[in-house]
Amino acid sequence: MHEKTLLTDGHPAIRDSGLRSHKEMARVMRRAGYSDEFISEVLGQLPDPVALQRDQQTLGRYGLSAERLMDRLGGSP
Repeated sequence: MHEKTLLTDGHPAIRDSGLRSHKEMARVMRRAGYSDEFISEVLGQLPDPVALQRDQQTLGRYGLSAERLMDRLGGSP
């Protein structure tokens, strides 16, 4: 049996590597209400793909985390 986890966009999925492409990150951030300018700035500081655990310090500098994105998307823990 696989352990379930939440993706940054709030959809349940089988536990994975935590890697997200720039395209996926941009889609989630747009949906959460961030501007294209902000998204471009953030993604310009991150490798593609983004490793959520590895890159959490960089994401944190911009006030981003999986929890914050879920909040902005109207999800609940």
